[in-house]
Amino acid sequence: MTVTPASPSSPAADPHRPVVSDDELIARVASLVPVAVRRQLWTLFLDADQVQLPMVVPLEGIPERPDRLAVERWGDALDEVASEFGVAAVVFVLERPGPVVDSASDVAWRDALTGLSEARRYAVRAVLTCTSDGVVAPPDPRSVFTTERDRCPRPQSSPSRLRLSEVLAVR
Repeated sequence: MTVTPASPSSPAADPHRPVVSDDELIARVASLVPVAVRRQLWTLFLDADQVQLPMVVPLEGIPERPDRLAVERWGDALDEVASEFGVAAVVFVLERPGPVVDSASDVAWRDALTGLSEARRYAVRAVLTCTSDGVVAPPDPRSVFTTERDRCPRPQSSPSRLRLSEVLAVR
């Protein structure tokens, strides 16, 4: 399924609105990473209310096949971020130029990333792919979107709403 970016007036484009449905999540990701430019992995963060937190981390230079130890270390680093910033769930976006067709690399990355939430403070809400044709969910939606049972078991309140300019302001 390919999704076109959300219009500025759509709920998916409002950074303060919860991203509840899978369609809203795909539209939000498409508004941030509309098409693949280079091979990299994006990490987005959601609070317990499914509101996207004002930080996105791109990692460039990811290999075709995930290195298990490196992925686990990334998972540990995300656990620290989750603890400090009240992250309840993460969304991964594998950006890679090329056709929409799932590759063995896509499946390997999805499998490695989906398992990161085990014994950590956050849930993995989704692992999406951004191709030359836009953001796509894998052919089997059960392999990308977690179920309610997989969500973070500890409720956390949303942080106060901040504008990115306020966060980055030099004082």
